[in-house]
Amino acid sequence: MARKAKLKHSDGYTQLSFESVIQSARILSRDQVAARGKQEDNNQEYSPVAQTTEYMRRAVHFEEAWETTIQKARDALLRKDPRELYFEFLVDLTKQVEQNSPRSSNLAHLLEQVAIRGLGIKKEYLSIYKPQKGGNRWRINFKTEAIQKHIDEHIVGEYFLNPIKIIDQLWHGREPLIGASDVSQHRSAVPVPARFFKRSVPFVLNNAAGSLFRLQAGKHKYDNVFNPRPDEALLRWMLIDPSYQDELEPEDYQRCLASAMDVGQYKFDLEYLLKADKTPDIIFRDGSLFPQDAYLDNYIVENKRGDFTREAIREMLDCFSYAKQVGVLYCGVTKNVQLKVYSAVTDWFIARYIDRNWEIGNYTLNDGQAMSTLLATPAFVGSNLQETVSTCLIRRSFTTRANLNTRADLDNLDAYFQNYESQHDVDIKPFRRLCDMAHVYMFFVGHSKSPQQQLPRYEFFLSDVLDETTKAAEKVLWGIQHCGLMIDEDHSFMADRPIVYLLPSVTQQAHILSRDVGKYIDTSTGQWIMARYKGMLPK
Repeated sequence: MARKAKLKHSDGYTQLSFESVIQSARILSRDQVAARGKQEDNNQEYSPVAQTTEYMRRAVHFEEAWETTIQKARDALLRKDPRELYFEFLVDLTKQVEQNSPRSSNLAHLLEQVAIRGLGIKKEYLSIYKPQKGGNRWRINFKTEAIQKHIDEHIVGEYFLNPIKIIDQLWHGREPLIGASDVSQHRSAVPVPARFFKRSVPFVLNNAAGSLFRLQAGKHKYDNVFNPRPDEALLRWMLIDPSYQDELEPEDYQRCLASAMDVGQYKFDLEYLLKADKTPDIIFRDGSLFPQDAYLDNYIVENKRGDFTREAIREMLDCFSYAKQVGVLYCGVTKNVQLKVYSAVTDWFIARYIDRNWEIGNYTLNDGQAMSTLLATPAFVGSNLQETVSTCLIRRSFTTRANLNTRADLDNLDAYFQNYESQHDVDIKPFRRLCDMAHVYMFFVGHSKSPQQQLPRYEFFLSDVLDETTKAAEKVLWGIQHCGLMIDEDHSFMADRPIVYLLPSVTQQAHILSRDVGKYIDTSTGQWIMARYKGMLPK
């Protein structure tokens, strides 16, 4: 799109065209926005040099063992019952923490990461008590039978690593449709036509877009889907004006920006994919299915951050409800993985059964980093991805994402919510409904032959309308194989050894469209802002 020329006014000052400003706007992905918020939260205690060097050391160690220790672990984990593995891990870490050694603090943190943040075990079943001030005695409340039952209900798969293949009649002979969506954030400014000074007003605009994939006459066909003209009602959630920074604290402002991205993508998913004339059979949504801000305390806060948190929750509920109604396999494709629910157990298994010198508890790679190495082998990738190996599936509930398993009795949430309702004039029914119905199953699929290609985590919403869990996982593999894989380098780092992600091609198409089309969608928004501004000027 050609840039418009600068506009020269009769009194001598120059007004830049909005389009020319947009060309230099900064565009951020969901992951970059989330990272900004976390960095602001941890700025005072974060040591980037220490963290970077420790990550490099651990990542290199893990990768160097790819053909030796990791290969032995692959073979053994193909025969290891995952429920037995996780239970052994929790029991052993509990014993090690209670030995009150210098490693107890790190191991307790790892136990919390896996058991509470990952598996969502209730506080009544597992609680970690730190030493009192001046002491060194750790204590853990561990309900053996309840924890075993929880693990049995939340882990699916015969083994920790399971062969998975495409069933020929998965779609009963018809040609399915695959959809995807992504959201980008554009940070720019509107030029202000002032006589003596060059001024501009900053704003943030979110843009969601999607892609539909089908095979047509044996060839790949992508249909781009986006809203070229957002109206004022939609801009209410897409456009973050300067007043937000005046009203909100810096942390709240960053969280508001993140929730705004969630709102935009949920709205797009519902209107342009789930409610489309031809609904996709699978949606590969870029990012997690859960919102970035899922805590009840933030849901009830009475400011603009609270407005966006509530809207994101309402839109997520609408997407899940409609996906359940029409039987769509709604799947998130997550690159920026923070959990360590797979990686920590893998480290422990190697240290216990493969290599006694293997390090555990000091620095654990996140799931994405570790599973990209564990699953990356030519032996796991069959011809044309007809079959491969995946991790076991772990059920993760909205209550876990919202941290309610540590704060409330999950068997009596009504009393917990009634307490909030009595103190705040906020409708929390959407939040309560998500606690009842929002459960996803997450897993990794081995569709890479090299550990240099990072794997995303797949997580799908499963309702009683959809097939059983294992068949849903097979459909995810089918969707990946059907549309093929593309490389995403937008999130690469360490330039001398670039790290790339392997994503379903339809997801990457949605990412590219959201990023590129968003640059020009801002033009109509800028015209709308400038028209309003000119209407305020004296005639």
